[in-house]
Amino acid sequence: MNTTITEVAPSELLTDRNVREDLRLNKEFVASVKDHGVLVPIVAVKTDDGLRVRFGHRRTAAAVQAGRDTVPVVVVETDADGDAEAIDRLLTQHAENTHRAGLTTAEDAKVAQQLSLLGLSAAQIARRTHTKKATVEAGIKVADSELATKATERYDLTLEQAVAVAEFENDPEVVKALVVAAQKGQFDHVAQRVRDDRARAEAQAPVITGLAEQGITVVDRPTYSDDAKGVAWLRDQAGELLDPEAHSQCPGHAVYLNEVEVYTEPDGTVLDADRWGNVEWPEDKTPAGEAEAEARWDAVTVTTRWHPEPVCTDPKANGHLTSDQWHDRQGRGSKNAAEKSDKQREAEKKARRLVIENNKAWKAAREVRQQWVAAYLTRKTPPVGLGEFLATTLTNHSGVANSTGGNNLAAEWFGAKRAEYGSSTELAKVAQQANDKRASVIVLGIVLAGYESDHCTDNAWRSDGTHSAQGRYLRYLETLGYTLSDVEKFAVSKKTA
Repeated sequence: MNTTITEVAPSELLTDRNVREDLRLNKEFVASVKDHGVLVPIVAVKTDDGLRVRFGHRRTAAAVQAGRDTVPVVVVETDADGDAEAIDRLLTQHAENTHRAGLTTAEDAKVAQQLSLLGLSAAQIARRTHTKKATVEAGIKVADSELATKATERYDLTLEQAVAVAEFENDPEVVKALVVAAQKGQFDHVAQRVRDDRARAEAQAPVITGLAEQGITVVDRPTYSDDAKGVAWLRDQAGELLDPEAHSQCPGHAVYLNEVEVYTEPDGTVLDADRWGNVEWPEDKTPAGEAEAEARWDAVTVTTRWHPEPVCTDPKANGHLTSDQWHDRQGRGSKNAAEKSDKQREAEKKARRLVIENNKAWKAAREVRQQWVAAYLTRKTPPVGLGEFLATTLTNHSGVANSTGGNNLAAEWFGAKRAEYGSSTELAKVAQQANDKRASVIVLGIVLAGYESDHCTDNAWRSDGTHSAQGRYLRYLETLGYTLSDVEKFAVSKKTA
């Protein structure tokens, strides 16, 4: 390729829109060009219309603004034209800017989009820009969303955050909440909560539709202080518990949706069991012994479904009694809810709303937290102060070091196979193959997993966290760089619920 160097008036150079949307001219740079000229020659190619800048858009603009008569230009002769030239220009500008100040997320995304529109596949773009295919695909998603692009430009979002904004672009309120969360360092927590809420709504939708077709009203799960009550806790005037099926004829009949886990064996048998493996086996399919029972339990598939639970929206108007009311009649009940003040009833409602919201938030936080810890544990060296943390842990919560649940969670974090029973032998092999520093990280992972498994239960956020195990665990994660969500901040405080 032939090249020549010449002096050209900067205003005569053709400057197509550069991949860098903002040339980031500042007074200091323009002043330097005014005083000293353009020190690094601009690169341009010959076209029928004149010299078109390939590299040096920022220098060209600064020279025009500084009033320079001429600038040095390396003129490159090229026979490229059409899409091939456009692709070449985008790729070379991307390479030049990436290895200097770097493109913004939005600019990088637009490069990927433009190259895609010119016919390059994500794999081809990744290969020619020396980036990962997944990054290219994410960039295209962002650039295809006007809202995500604008939010990324304005708030300097990461690519991962920008993809999430594109995911929820049809819900402006969610996007607003995500942008605010990004500024607070809680983006992942809010995004996970929104995804959980969306998944819950999608799972409930067909159930609600089916109930509506039957003429059955679906209400929120009633709290203790609500007028509505679950039928299972209501009695007739004679004190007999109501028949849920018979209550379907009551004018106040409605249902709320209760999430339940269903345990199914490979042959389709649905077991009456809980999450800890306590099973009531069918009489005709009882296991021959403990070993068979464990093997069958390990093969169980766990799914969730939304089960309608009957409710009466106005028990008093429909002649029903609550258990409290019935026991009051017998002279042995607690204070009747009807006797409570409006302030007491509102306080109870507020407390119940807090529990419902924080239960959902805690579940979302757990997902984000565990992903963060797993990523943190990929490091090769232990964090500063690990010895002090381990010593404090073993003197206050020694059980976390030998937790079976924690051991198997740690196995997942370190890419090893969980044990079907007991501790993971695969995790032990990982530890044996590690050097001293990496082994310390594995010890840390086992301890953190023990905290996570044994002390971050569904109700952990409800207790005083100033001296508790979950409080110590979450505060330590914060020292490692993890950002606590609002419910996790609740869990490390004196607040209880």
